[in-house]
Amino acid sequence: MLHLPSYILLIPAIPICIWVAWSDMKFMRIPKVACYALFISFLIMGPLMFDMQEYGIRIAQGIVMLIAGFFITSIGLVGGGDSKFAAAMMPYIALMHIFPFLFIIAIMSFFFIALHKLIGITPGIKNYVKDWESWNSKGKFPFGVTLAGSLIAYLLLNIWYS
Repeated sequence: MLHLPSYILLIPAIPICIWVAWSDMKFMRIPKVACYALFISFLIMGPLMFDMQEYGIRIAQGIVMLIAGFFITSIGLVGGGDSKFAAAMMPYIALMHIFPFLFIIAIMSFFFIALHKLIGITPGIKNYVKDWESWNSKGKFPFGVTLAGSLIAYLLLNIWYS
């Protein structure tokens, strides 16, 4: 069966997630406008795909994540851009899929950290991106890459398994 919402939500998610991943790797910053773009695209497309109850729940998820993100950022666990991007992503995730989505994030975290380290020790590749802030940022990892990859993986898995 065709899972139309996931196909439609991929349209804005893919370019925005690529932008977020690139920006976080290069500058260790996630542009606010990227977070706004992701959230606003859901605000526009959501009512066309979901009933008002589902739409409201998904918007509420984003608000709850934004509040939690402010707290998590204020105690220094993650960056502000990561928190804002996570809040903008939450409407894309069905409430019943929150725990599987956390599993996707965990897997993608291991994958992207390993890939980042591998690129960091591969001279031929690292020379192309040597001026990127993520290589010079000791003890920090551009988690926007993981968040962006996790959202795309979630939407693709929704399509695959629906």
